[in-house]
Amino acid sequence: MIDHNDENYVSNATDADNQGQLVRIGAEAVYLNGILQIPRDARGLIILAHGIEDPEQHPHQNVLVLASAFREHGLATLQVDLFSSDEIALDERTDFFRQNIEIMQQRLVGTAEWFLENPSTENLSIGYFGINEVGAAAIAAAAARPDIAAAVVAVGNVGDLANQYVARDLAPTLLLAAEGDSVTVSNHTQLLDQLTGEKKSEVVAGTANLFENEHTFSEVTRLVGGWFSHWLVPIV
Repeated sequence: MIDHNDENYVSNATDADNQGQLVRIGAEAVYLNGILQIPRDARGLIILAHGIEDPEQHPHQNVLVLASAFREHGLATLQVDLFSSDEIALDERTDFFRQNIEIMQQRLVGTAEWFLENPSTENLSIGYFGINEVGAAAIAAAAARPDIAAAVVAVGNVGDLANQYVARDLAPTLLLAAEGDSVTVSNHTQLLDQLTGEKKSEVVAGTANLFENEHTFSEVTRLVGGWFSHWLVPIV
């Protein structure tokens, strides 16, 4: 649960031009480190979560660029690592955390609760954004607490990891894949049939990697930013 002694720590992040505020979030008996940026008159908060990723794919850099674009839509962003450095090191030996959807969804929900209980952010509707395994965890988090998630975007291959959760995901959900990634495109088609709320599947043409170049990156930004801008509205 949230430590209300941190309220000023969060409120100081309300500045569209700054580099963000480091926050330490209590979520499911652990503390997660994140970067929070809140543009003025923000109407929603996107939680952009990182799992255990291949550094060669530059996941943090890609999400950093996306987050900047989302703030131009009037959306606050939180970039958060779901695992500690110790957990990442342990995963290298055990593979325990990388695809552990249950742990990731619990931490996503805990993070969302932390913000909804803080006076500085309690009026911001919550959206989840995740790539690959974290995308599956975002769907699972929306299924676990449908009263929290206002929108979800799952990018890339969520594989079979989301299957047991997808039917209970009532949040407006966008599935995004690259045209050249036929396995993911097929997987998203199957998931779309199981989603029961507002839903959409988008395919970025002419690439097998959504973050391959400026054009594909721009298309990802347009699609994801448009989805969150439509569904994230202030809580009154």
